[in-house]
Amino acid sequence: MNAMRCHPMTCRLLLVAFLALFTSLNLAAQRPGGGERPGGRPDGERPKIGVVFGEVQDLQSGAPIEFATISLLAFNEDKVITGGVTDGKGRFRITEIPVGRFRAHIGFMGYTSVQVDDIRLTPRGGTEQNLGTIWLMPNVQALEAAEIVEQRSTLEMMIDRKVFRVGDDLNSAGANATELLRNVPSVDVDIDGNLSLRGSGNVTILVDGRPSGLVGSATQSLLEQIPASSIDRVEIITSPTAKYDPEGVAGILNIILKKDKLEGKHGQVSVTWGSDENHSGSVNGNMRGQKLNFSFNAGWNERNNFRWGDSERLQAFGGELGGTYDSLSTLLSNSYADNESQSWNVRAGLDWMPSSATTWNLGIRTNQSGNSGVEDVVNLETWSTDAVGGFTRYGLSSRDNASTDLDLGYEHKYGERHTLQAFARWSQREGVSHDSLWQDLPSATLDTAYLSNANLNDGGNWNATVQADYEKPLDHDGKLELGYKTILRESNEDQRFWQRDSSGTPFEQAYDFRYREDIHAAYATWGRKYGAWGVQVGGRGEVVYTTAELQGDSADLAAAVEQLGGDEALFVNDYVSFYPSANLSYTVDDRNQWVLSYNRRVNRPRGRQVNPFVDNADPRNLRYGNPFLRPEYTDGLEFGHQLTTKTVTLTTSLFYKTTRDVIRRYIEVDGEGIAYRTFVNLARQSNSGLEVVAMWRKGRTLQVRLNGSVYYQSTDGSNLAPDLGNNGFQGNAGYQVSALVKGDWKVQLDGRYRAPAEYPQGTFAGYVSHSAAVNHDFYDGKLRASVRVSDIFDQRQWAYTSEGRDFFQDGTFKRQSRFVYASLTWSWGKLEPGQKRGRGGYDRGSGGSFDGGEF
Repeated sequence: MNAMRCHPMTCRLLLVAFLALFTSLNLAAQRPGGGERPGGRPDGERPKIGVVFGEVQDLQSGAPIEFATISLLAFNEDKVITGGVTDGKGRFRITEIPVGRFRAHIGFMGYTSVQVDDIRLTPRGGTEQNLGTIWLMPNVQALEAAEIVEQRSTLEMMIDRKVFRVGDDLNSAGANATELLRNVPSVDVDIDGNLSLRGSGNVTILVDGRPSGLVGSATQSLLEQIPASSIDRVEIITSPTAKYDPEGVAGILNIILKKDKLEGKHGQVSVTWGSDENHSGSVNGNMRGQKLNFSFNAGWNERNNFRWGDSERLQAFGGELGGTYDSLSTLLSNSYADNESQSWNVRAGLDWMPSSATTWNLGIRTNQSGNSGVEDVVNLETWSTDAVGGFTRYGLSSRDNASTDLDLGYEHKYGERHTLQAFARWSQREGVSHDSLWQDLPSATLDTAYLSNANLNDGGNWNATVQADYEKPLDHDGKLELGYKTILRESNEDQRFWQRDSSGTPFEQAYDFRYREDIHAAYATWGRKYGAWGVQVGGRGEVVYTTAELQGDSADLAAAVEQLGGDEALFVNDYVSFYPSANLSYTVDDRNQWVLSYNRRVNRPRGRQVNPFVDNADPRNLRYGNPFLRPEYTDGLEFGHQLTTKTVTLTTSLFYKTTRDVIRRYIEVDGEGIAYRTFVNLARQSNSGLEVVAMWRKGRTLQVRLNGSVYYQSTDGSNLAPDLGNNGFQGNAGYQVSALVKGDWKVQLDGRYRAPAEYPQGTFAGYVSHSAAVNHDFYDGKLRASVRVSDIFDQRQWAYTSEGRDFFQDGTFKRQSRFVYASLTWSWGKLEPGQKRGRGGYDRGSGGSFDGGEF
């Protein structure tokens, strides 16, 4: 089972596709010009076969400048021949230029313009010219004199994503990635730290454009260990192209970490004190030369919090609620728990640029975390027959996890937008969890009755990824993308359960669960421009092999398999899928952009969802997975518009998604009042709605962002029960206000509202939360002091209901969310642009770090 499996016909097809891909790469590498041929022209006109390209970056930060204008003028007169605008990566490409001699003027609001004096496009000397990297210096003094100093927009919209720049967000002080994401529009973070996008929790998390080998709760643990101060921006990709892995039906959340692209040495140390012993610290450094770049980041955090909950459940026996029944019980439950955790996160990377066209990358990331908790639960049960019962439960839990990612990357640039990238990653996680409880039971025959049990889970997973991506420019600002990817992953969970009661009767259950998944994929996308219109289409094919296997005592296996409705301990699910994508854009000018997109996504069940081991930690609430779960497929359509002016950015999106075989939690209560919680496939679900993000800026002194979304969700679970399903509106809203007061003091206020919602087996009451932060710089910006308060009014909690034919439960769950943090950050060193190889403030070379943002 551990060997990679491949059907003979599938292997042949994949081999042919792989050979065809790399044959095209070799041919393309031998023809750097791409083989474009000029078309015809009217008599008397110079042939329009010239091409000028390059990129524009900020001289101080090294960041790309979007919407910078490039004007191509006649060499001896001020006559504009043609021009262009940079894209989201600061790149530009001007085509169909008549042969001749020109000069270029490059500028953007708030920067000092640069001029390139002599550009020659001739058949003999060459019809394409790379202007390289053009550096623009911020013109701060001139803008301050006019009191209109611009600050970089925190919101950008591209053809397939929205980008939120959070590098200067005050909420990053002392926070981790999960806490910072609470203030990113479109993203919801529930009380347990689980992420969702537009109401769906099926979100793919990328770090620097690469998926971690971790899955499930391990991914959540990773986010909790990443210091928020190390994050530069968050990309929300709700309609990914076929180039991206299709997992995550709601879309992709790409977290881009800060990187220094200039030469020199730079470092930063940050320490944070938090109320109730919530502390953290981080250190990062960067050393960059013309050939080598080394970066290092380490973070530590300690979290301590409490949680409490109360609930009431009505259970009808011998009938159903709202009708006739033999008896009715009422179970009241109150719980209180304390949790404490510590974690380390270390990341190091080395980039080697042997030439301006080639970059090699080597990276390692390791995480270690430990968590422990204590919990007390008091239950009181009364019956319509006047019987009374109850018990008190005391629980202890511990979690220890360790994970490592090893990366190797390669990039070669044959020319502008003509690249080959290769990437390999090995990921491994090991974890041990232990839960034990002691439960006092009512007894008529014993003075002291009790039930004690323990759960032990010793397991982990590994993941191996190999991929290659090729991009080739085409006429009319077009491009062709080809790629191949293999993912091999396996999870291993060794489960043990012990139980003993006051009668002295022991009970033990043990088995191992293995889940293996092999994915082989190939994709192709093509796009070009037709004037102001842009089109991109693509497709991705995947062959997937999955196997779930139970190993252990035959009696335990038989009981588990019978509970799942199967007849053997080996579950196999192999399938082939195709994922198309299409994007259509229309750009009126640099103020208005329209985008229409379609794609297909998948959510593959794994982890706890498919592990059939029964969690007996709470004898009245049993949990287990379902290895028979099928993948859920989502087709999505989105129509978006962005308006950008000097002071306002307004982004509007209409979206519609339909999903089949929806994976959802499902609850059943048996005749003894025991609740069984598992996962099932519902028939279908659809979401349609509107999302709006508006941002207003007043120079560098004030910025206000408002966002909101509302959508209608319809769920059909008639495949399980005729009346299982729901229809209703859901939504959320938020605000952020950032202001400079009294010079260099920066104040930020944030708010989040999540509207009430309905689900197939219950409801959610919604909540509202506010936070505030302030910081100030000292010693010429080398020292920064920050203070932050999260959930100021202590309002973030989870109130819910659950119901079935014969039960109804409502409750409230609250995790500690109001904390005060004070941080100090010290920065040292200086980064400057590298040696200029060209003239007029631009660099003819294009070396640099490959951060995996495109894959």
